[in-house]
Amino acid sequence: MTAVPLLETRALTLRAAGRLLVDGLAWRVHAGERWCVIGRNGAGKSLVLRALAGLGVPERSGDVLWQGRPQDDWPAGAAAALRALMPQQPQDRFALTVERVLALSEVVPAAARPSELLSALDIAALAGRRVDQLSGGERQRVALAQCAMQGAGLMLLDEPVSFQDPAHQQVVGRWLVQAAMAQAGGRAWIASAHDPSWIARVATHVLALSGDGRWQAGPVDEILSAPVLEQTYGCAWRSVDGAWLPD
Repeated sequence: MTAVPLLETRALTLRAAGRLLVDGLAWRVHAGERWCVIGRNGAGKSLVLRALAGLGVPERSGDVLWQGRPQDDWPAGAAAALRALMPQQPQDRFALTVERVLALSEVVPAAARPSELLSALDIAALAGRRVDQLSGGERQRVALAQCAMQGAGLMLLDEPVSFQDPAHQQVVGRWLVQAAMAQAGGRAWIASAHDPSWIARVATHVLALSGDGRWQAGPVDEILSAPVLEQTYGCAWRSVDGAWLPD
């Protein structure tokens, strides 16, 4: 018997500012899968993540299901235990320490150990620091830890390495690969990202948005190809020793 997907979209169509960005997205995400969403700036990556999380978007039609049930059928508490969203730039309104922010992020009891997360994401030294005094990269890694503390089986991550230096891109990548299998029954994540070489190392699948309604989804080795990358980004690409470079 086929397992019920953590996430499914049926004919999901998204528009913004009069533009058709995603047309008829029919897509499934299962436990253990690691998806990256790629596309140019303004192609709709953040919009897709918001729609998947059940947040408001300018114009949408079609359906999003979590574990086979429509989003609107989920009470807020149950939804919080199922999916977590990491925005591109967290907004901190209170001068709380990292330790306190992680404690307040817990939804599913004992889903994660703060000490292990702090170590795995190289933020142990920040535990007593205020989140509003962190650098962009530090705050981004704390936000990832918050998603893990929430305990949701589906993590939606908006550009989780956009502020990371090369060493911490590797740290985050390793953690994301491990996180997909860290829960009983498996966890999945969907992250927007730009670097095909980083994506090739961490993702199992890719959703490519062309920004004009067209999309392609499939295993990473199928989607990370020169023709698909050219259609997605509007420039030529070549693979050199396993690294993707714009040509």
